[in-house]
Amino acid sequence: MLRAWRMQPVDLAQPVAAVLSLPPSLGQNQTEGRAMSVMDVKDRQRQAQSLLAAADDALGRQAYAQALGLYRQVFGLGFESYPIHVNAAQCLKRMGDLDLAFQHFDRGFRIRRRPDLWAGGVPETAPMTQEGFGPVAGAALAGQLEYLSDLGRIDWFTSGIAEDLRGCRLTAQTAKLMAGASYLPPVTLPEEVLNPAPRIRRVALSGGAGDCFYILDDVLSDAGRQAVLEYLLQATIWFDARESRGYLGAHLHDGFANALVLRLAREMQATITRLAAPVSVAQLWAFRYLRKSQGIDIHADQGDWNLNIWPVDHAHLQAEEGAGGMSLYDLKIGADIPFAEYNARPELNRQRIAQAGAQAHPVPYRGNRAVLFPSKYLHQTNAARFADTHEGRRINITMMADLARTSA
Repeated sequence: MLRAWRMQPVDLAQPVAAVLSLPPSLGQNQTEGRAMSVMDVKDRQRQAQSLLAAADDALGRQAYAQALGLYRQVFGLGFESYPIHVNAAQCLKRMGDLDLAFQHFDRGFRIRRRPDLWAGGVPETAPMTQEGFGPVAGAALAGQLEYLSDLGRIDWFTSGIAEDLRGCRLTAQTAKLMAGASYLPPVTLPEEVLNPAPRIRRVALSGGAGDCFYILDDVLSDAGRQAVLEYLLQATIWFDARESRGYLGAHLHDGFANALVLRLAREMQATITRLAAPVSVAQLWAFRYLRKSQGIDIHADQGDWNLNIWPVDHAHLQAEEGAGGMSLYDLKIGADIPFAEYNARPELNRQRIAQAGAQAHPVPYRGNRAVLFPSKYLHQTNAARFADTHEGRRINITMMADLARTSA
């Protein structure tokens, strides 16, 4: 379930005007044959602030090309920050340029999380969280770092760090670990991430003419599945902890955008287009669950189509038949119902299902299975218990796509 996202800077980070950063090289630039003065810098800052205000206004109006042009002028003045790169990336993604969008997502992530500082172990200076962290985030990161240590990927992890993370103790080390990207594995690029010939089953729905959903088995190629799992199991990018529900999220604007995921995104987009309709990528994320998860309650999403991929082998599922998959209800949310009432009010959705007598379509969990369905049909991720190992916990990869339209 994606939280409401209105394409305004505040939804992704603090307002960009408050976090302008000046690259050190800018201070050494020569302007008309002389060193740039403090006044030159202040003039550029004022120009950048004015441009950002106009860019943010354009982005809020979904005028993506206009907003992107203004953000590029800010970059041209020598300024960059995490939010500016993310907002530029959102414009490019909505305009269909995934390559450049992913470059901006990645640059913003590296500014914010500084993975470059961790090559030699825990750095003396690095981004630090100023807030505490919960048991889901702490336990997940401790388990991941233990896994990386056992693989020989890191040599600085200690039992003391693990105890502090699991105990939610905010120390100089844990504050850096929770705020920074301490390990990014090398990315393997298979020729094809998705299997070009998966097994497909179509299931009819009744909310509109031709409405249906698809179950795809063997959806990832062998090499693609291995590459995707290696990255998601090893990369410390699970910054979005949903403590009350027992799962974590990885997002394009915070470490999930790389060459492998870009290839996966293109192939997922092509799959939706082939089976359903031409689409553009609205959002892409991954969720990772702890051993016993409550799942995600009944909701619908903003986009037109959702494609969910389950890469972890079902041998790790420790429950009865069908547990851990998803349930899709034959009830389509009307256009007159506000987003907050269908995305975050499961009790209302249960009432709607009961009143309509809507049929439930349970889709049992299977490793390397995907489910493609219209986003406005009510659905839920079912609760499940998976193996108590780092590599044995459930992971969902989700693309939300919109029907292709002319870019603004």
